Amino acid sequence: MSQAPKLSDPDRYLTNTETRTFTGSITGFRAFLDRNPITDFVVPTEAIPAIEDITYLSGTWPQVGSVRRVHLAGGHSVLERVLTNTKDRFSYQIWDITAPAGRVISYIMGEFRYAQDGNRVTVTWDYNIKPNLFLARPAINRFLKNDFSPFMEAGLSGVVAAYTD
Repeated sequence: MSQAPKLSDPDRYLTNTETRTFTGSITGFRAFLDRNPITDFVVPTEAIPAIEDITYLSGTWPQVGSVRRVHLAGGHSVLERVLTNTKDRFSYQIWDITAPAGRVISYIMGEFRYAQDGNRVTVTWDYNIKPNLFLARPAINRFLKNDFSPFMEAGLSGVVAAYTD
């Protein structure tokens, strides 16, 4: 297993953010996600392959520091590790991307933030890509806008629609 790249300053990332608000509690929603991970709700596209399997490599997912290999359609895979897991925040790092996009991506840092306001919860999902080539930034921005944004929207909408507190 390759070492995870060191995290960079946030200004080095290209980012897409999606947000949804729903009725319920953070505790109930997090318990729902433990039973029904967002990977069950995302829909593959031509640019984003389907998740076919997951192999746990170290630690106990989703404890901080645990690592897993996510196997994608087409024989590709990524490594993923948990960076933070608190009541109102879950962050993870993706690296060792074997799909063609991995040639221009150093790593990805994703983050879910949860905010309670009365009986409503707002969930915010950030997807931060660290290019390994400055010249790749325009192509990665197009990918985030045209491909990954709808992927994230569909995943969050699916989770919120299925969630019951």
